[in-house]
Amino acid sequence: MNRHFILGLTLFAGAFAAASASAQQACSTEAGCSQSFHYDYYRNNRWPLPFRGIDSSAVLNYFDVQRNNGWKLHNTLGNAMFEPQSHMLTDAGRTHMQWIVSQAPQDRRVVFVLVGRNQQETAARVESTQLAISEMIPVGPLPTIYLTDRDAPGSSGTYQTAINRAMNSTVPSPRLTAAPATP
Repeated sequence: MNRHFILGLTLFAGAFAAASASAQQACSTEAGCSQSFHYDYYRNNRWPLPFRGIDSSAVLNYFDVQRNNGWKLHNTLGNAMFEPQSHMLTDAGRTHMQWIVSQAPQDRRVVFVLVGRNQQETAARVESTQLAISEMIPVGPLPTIYLTDRDAPGSSGTYQTAINRAMNSTVPSPRLTAAPATP
């Protein structure tokens, strides 16, 4: 039993010596490794406090991206906001544009225009948008206009009105059930 104990102790001491020799080779005192030990010791003893800020920012950055994408879709002038032939803004497009330039938060007053089928259509949409903005804000800085390839989800008001009227016309009239006869 004595031989097994001495053999185990020798192997342990050899592994410890090899680990300390490789650590000394990898990091000398000139490189500040003696200070690194204290830094790591105190940081690990205060865990998780040093890492909470990093974790919180990682979670919140995801929501910032989602928030920015939502504002981008909300401020997009899509196909339903332009007339099909002239590519001028419709009344709904002008109302939406008015809200963007006057009611949206100051840092969100940016307009996104959906690209058309070709460059001429896209240029006509951007020109119509610039004209509408300059009519709404005659003096001062104008909101920036960006092109996007994602249309905001939704449909035209004419289509939604037709759906609503069809739904209302199929609703049965309310009926009361007969009261049970009392003996």
